[in-house]
Amino acid sequence: MRHSDVTLDNCLKCSDCNSVCPVMTAHPAYPGPKHLGPELERFRREGLPCDSDWLEYCLGCERCDMACPNQVNVAELIIEAKGRHKKPPMRRLRDYLLARPGLLGMVLSVAPQVTDRLLALGAMKKLMSWTAGIAAERSFPAYHRESLAGHQGHRVGAERVMFYLGCSMRYNEQKLGRACFSLLTHNDIEAEVSQSACCGYPALANGDPAEARCRVRANLEELSAAVDRGLPILTACTSCGQMLKTGFTALLGDDPALAEKARKVEAAIYDLGEFLMLRAEQGRLNTRFAEIRHGALAYHSPCHQTTQGLARPWYHLLRQVPGMEIEDMNAGCCGMAGTFGFKQEKYAVSMAVGNKLFQAIEQAAPELAVSECPTCRMQMTHGTGVPSVHPAELLLEAYDGKDALAS
Repeated sequence: MRHSDVTLDNCLKCSDCNSVCPVMTAHPAYPGPKHLGPELERFRREGLPCDSDWLEYCLGCERCDMACPNQVNVAELIIEAKGRHKKPPMRRLRDYLLARPGLLGMVLSVAPQVTDRLLALGAMKKLMSWTAGIAAERSFPAYHRESLAGHQGHRVGAERVMFYLGCSMRYNEQKLGRACFSLLTHNDIEAEVSQSACCGYPALANGDPAEARCRVRANLEELSAAVDRGLPILTACTSCGQMLKTGFTALLGDDPALAEKARKVEAAIYDLGEFLMLRAEQGRLNTRFAEIRHGALAYHSPCHQTTQGLARPWYHLLRQVPGMEIEDMNAGCCGMAGTFGFKQEKYAVSMAVGNKLFQAIEQAAPELAVSECPTCRMQMTHGTGVPSVHPAELLLEAYDGKDALAS
């Protein structure tokens, strides 16, 4: 791992990382990435006690890494420190479960109608708030038993890809999964569905690097076999994409037996929008779009799209659709940060970080909010009341002429 070994001494305390940190604006007491990362790391390496509860308030947006003029891996330093942070027992149990969305998804989707009704009860929300520290203000996504595993390609001559679902699409958003497969079919591409479980990013975010490493190892074998067969690997979740593009070498790169395989997989990962945009640039995208008559659309670019170096491919794809009125909110982090916004003690910070985005959406008065990230969509709807969709559903509407919000 430890890219940070090389870059730690490059920190000149310029505070560029602090200037882009969303939490510093929302929570004035937060010491910022410069302090939690390189400053405290120097003490950690001397064996001095410097654990801090503030580590838990890092959103993992990685804006600090992008801002650093000297390429210090600030976010990586904080993630490593978060993995050693000591938590009270109940918070440790809560974060243990939140680090394992695949496990939660398997359990909660056994009887989804019962699960959804229980999680929606006000009494249950209060109970989870008191006992587990889950914000009572939050609503959980609906769970479904339907499996997308059977959606595999069979057409002779079609281009083939491996599609990585991610936990949200596997357990909560199967409709979105079907939309993604249909988009590929419209472009003569057949998708094999990866059986791999969680990408491991929730484990890192919740201070469980051992679980993250376990998830990455579990994913590596199947995905590397797909790459050996010449298949690109697509995902429609930006956080999964960030983990798949960087997490293999970050977590397994110190194992010589796995390092080459890890690099090979990372080089084959594409966001679905990125993949389709590349085809558009090559003149190979199906552009037989019907004219769409939606009201205004408010687009939000997730943090983990920016950290991949992607220039809003879905936004540019949707702008090619006749009649599509879409505006980029360009309002920074939404504040949800995966499971961060579900935690009672962080709920107010989460909402304060997202306030600029909420105001931008309310001013735009859109019919729909649009974003690639499932938890960004939760946050936008929670903060504004505006329904939110993945851009893939809107692009499919341009092909099929069916309303993106229709069941």
